[in-house]
Amino acid sequence: MQKKLSLQNQFFLVVVAIALITLLIIWTVIRPKYETSVINERLTSVQQLQIYTIDNLDRKIMEWSDIARFVAWQVTEKPKEGEIVLRMIMTLHPEIVQIRITSKNLADELSSQNTTYAPPIIQEKEIKWVQSKIDTSLYIAWQNDDAAKINYFITKIYFQVQDNPFVITTTWDAKRLEEIRTGLPLGEDYYAGIQSRNAVLLQNKSPFNPIETTNADENLSTMKSVKQDNEMWRVLISAFKSAELWMIISVPERTIIKPVEDLFLYTSSFIVSLFFMVMVFGWFLTHQISRPIKRLIQDVQRLSNLDFTQPIQIPIIKDLRGMGETIELMRLVLEKYQRLNVDKIILEEWKNKLFMTHSADMIGLTDGMGNFIFRNEQLENFSSSLLPTRPIKSKYDLLTHPTISKIKETFRTNVTDMLEVNLAQSEIKTQVDTNASHYFRVNDLTIIRKGENYGSLLIFHDLTNERLIEKMKTDMINVVVHELRNPVGSIMGFAEIMLMDINISNEERREFLELILTSSKNLSSLINRFLEISRLESRRIEYPKISSDFTSIVKKVIETQKPQLLSKSITVELDITGDIPAITVSPDLMREAILNLLSNAIKYGNSNRVINISISIENEDVVFTITDHGYGIPPEAQEKLFTKFFRVYNPKASEEIGTGLGLAYVKEIAAYHGGSISLESNQEIGCKFTFKIPTLAHESKETL
Repeated sequence: MQKKLSLQNQFFLVVVAIALITLLIIWTVIRPKYETSVINERLTSVQQLQIYTIDNLDRKIMEWSDIARFVAWQVTEKPKEGEIVLRMIMTLHPEIVQIRITSKNLADELSSQNTTYAPPIIQEKEIKWVQSKIDTSLYIAWQNDDAAKINYFITKIYFQVQDNPFVITTTWDAKRLEEIRTGLPLGEDYYAGIQSRNAVLLQNKSPFNPIETTNADENLSTMKSVKQDNEMWRVLISAFKSAELWMIISVPERTIIKPVEDLFLYTSSFIVSLFFMVMVFGWFLTHQISRPIKRLIQDVQRLSNLDFTQPIQIPIIKDLRGMGETIELMRLVLEKYQRLNVDKIILEEWKNKLFMTHSADMIGLTDGMGNFIFRNEQLENFSSSLLPTRPIKSKYDLLTHPTISKIKETFRTNVTDMLEVNLAQSEIKTQVDTNASHYFRVNDLTIIRKGENYGSLLIFHDLTNERLIEKMKTDMINVVVHELRNPVGSIMGFAEIMLMDINISNEERREFLELILTSSKNLSSLINRFLEISRLESRRIEYPKISSDFTSIVKKVIETQKPQLLSKSITVELDITGDIPAITVSPDLMREAILNLLSNAIKYGNSNRVINISISIENEDVVFTITDHGYGIPPEAQEKLFTKFFRVYNPKASEEIGTGLGLAYVKEIAAYHGGSISLESNQEIGCKFTFKIPTLAHESKETL
């Protein structure tokens, strides 16, 4: 069962959940609304500052425009007193840097210069003029003098004197206008600029790129959002009353909402700190409450372990004191019964429980409804391994599982005066995984008393190994019978012909007798080879081992196979690497192993090829390899190649005679001498068998 959380852990989880919910509400519900409110409020304040700034700039521009118009009027009325008018205006308005009166019909010009300022250096072609709204003959502009590091405000007004066109150009020190324009209390990270329809006249340094004002309303103040370089800007556009100018103020949205983020960051930090303090205090408080409960649980655990000697510690908490006193009374009663040998009964119960828990069989107990009340570890693992996985709560869920099938089933009922015992014995088959099937004998013992089902005892005994052994015996008998059928059939067939046909000639009789003799020899060879393998597997017979020259054994075997080699025009290349020491082996068995490998290499391949044989020393083993450059063996057949009676189907070698015991015999010979045999097969080399036998030195180490 799942372990319950302690009181401290429960309190910790509750506090953490409340803190997370609080932070979630603050950041997902309250913050967006508050952020919208702050943005609107701050943008309204910025808009009011912008309008106030434009009003101040408009008043100053109109004032200077009126002065320019006044000068034009005075010159028109009193053309001969133009120089006096200029000096008077320069005296009254010290912020005027220069006044010039020019005419395209006259070569001379009239000008007045404020000696406080250096003569302005202004490129006429670079000036971007803007027409005034109060007088269509009046134009204004801003110009920077980088050499003097001063900004100029320039007015230009056209008028006529006695049919001669004149222009009065007044250059002002724009310091006051700049103070008004740049005096916005918006911090550092903002953009403030003055633009005409086609050009930017003034702007501060900012990452914001100016936007076009060609569609801006001349009478309204507009607000919009602009995204530049993955950053959102809130842009306010307001028109001047004095000229076709617009003031643009752009503030990054992050700057606007920064106070909101700071406020909510501080709030979140405060909430987390507060909850942390509450959690620490609560943990301490619950610890004080849970400590006597833990002591009480420890005392009860001692009772469950049949230790009734130590008194129960009575808690001082009022609500727990009565429970502690009750448990103490129970302890005293159990201690009394323990003295009356009740511990023997409990011991028997535990013995039965341990027996069922650690039994090799799978054991389960159910209640009257068939639901499991106990399953040992083996049955638990078996139930959880059944696929598809689904909860198995009762014996009916288990016995009717889709992967389980009943092979046979018997029933038996025993009835006494008190009880009715029903025994259902069955054999089931299940496939726990995709590799193999498993078999179990199931004994389902159900106890019924007066019509009431008291429950069942289920015992699953594993029969898988027994069934596998039976199957292996059956398969082996089938294979042996199959292999013996052909030679026995030949002997019986020819014998019947000789007995039944009285007209058979002596020549035919002799031919049939030779065939019977050949089949008898094949049958005898098959039986002897099978018996030899069985003897090697069982180790019932010891073959004498002597110190032998392995190289000489190999060479003699090659000599005996020369007729077969010549008949298929096959050449054997023998490669001996290093000094091959003598090895302690059975010479006859070694000769049989080499002969089997060489004869297979000759059989299973085309004519006119080379068989490579090498003998070498590797890790204190004599290594014999033979590469036939023949047909090869497919990968799916390589695993079964060394099993008895297994033959690889190959149409090219269908005429070759074999029993399927040769390689199994070689494997047992290698194992008998503590060696091994392995196979490598592909199209390039055909088959390459590697046969390893320990040397004398290596074998002596193993003996030690």
